[in-house]
Amino acid sequence: MIEQRIRVFHSVATNLSFSKAAQELSISQPGVTFHIKALEKEYGTALLERVGRRLYLTDAGRTLLTYAQRMSLIEAEARVAVEELKGLQSGLLVVGASATIGIYLLPEVVGEFRNRHPGVKVSLRVGNKRHTLERLSNNELDFGLVASPIADPSLIGEPYVADELVVIVSPGHRFATQAITYPGELRRETFLVREPGSGTQELMEERLKQLGIEPADTMQLGSTEAIKQAVAANLGISIASRYSVEAELASGRLCAANVPSLKMHRQLLLLHHKDKRLTKTAIAFRLLLQELSVRQQERAGLENEPALSPI
Repeated sequence: MIEQRIRVFHSVATNLSFSKAAQELSISQPGVTFHIKALEKEYGTALLERVGRRLYLTDAGRTLLTYAQRMSLIEAEARVAVEELKGLQSGLLVVGASATIGIYLLPEVVGEFRNRHPGVKVSLRVGNKRHTLERLSNNELDFGLVASPIADPSLIGEPYVADELVVIVSPGHRFATQAITYPGELRRETFLVREPGSGTQELMEERLKQLGIEPADTMQLGSTEAIKQAVAANLGISIASRYSVEAELASGRLCAANVPSLKMHRQLLLLHHKDKRLTKTAIAFRLLLQELSVRQQERAGLENEPALSPI
């Protein structure tokens, strides 16, 4: 994984000896010299200097050694992780998720995970954002997946996929064919909303408050599916994750209204408790989540975000 020149430099810098590095790496001493000179040429500065019969690192050499040590450590950790995952034959993984993620994104991930690791049992607990965060805090989950933002310092979060919240309307609604540039027009609408504790609901309430808008009426429904049915029947408008309405937008059963003032993006997060030790099973799940995240974003027409960073 590490480039050979960096590997050679790491050995020379650690041993402060060309001959010991050659012996350690099983290459010739002229070969060691060749790699060091090539590296110094690439960086445009000396990395090592000889004073008398002793070899010393220059300032640039000491800086590069710090990074070479990190690279060596990461390579070793990666090899251990991959070797461990090869032997993944059993285990239990408990994953909690908010409704949007648990219903529209995770089934694909869990299905693929079970195909690759049939001996591992997966328990998926779907609730709203509040319930998922509570379960994480109570050590009931290996991972939790919810929408940003998260304020709990006991939880470690990293990006999973980007999400877009869209205003959904019936094809027969006036918003389906005209852009709404004046936010005040939203006051005349009935908003179909989720229950308290829903991340989507929290964002919608916050944005409407920022705009100084209090809808003429609201109707609380128990699930995103119920909201989609009600919107299709033209009982009101709502805001939903693009992932949750992919099929309906593609079929024309629902329309995404052009309301610039309600255009919102958020990050869906993978969370674990800071004191939670990640098992081999959890690491395997996280790697698969990273693998599938790009595909899921592209399918929803969302721009790719950076890959998941190491936990």
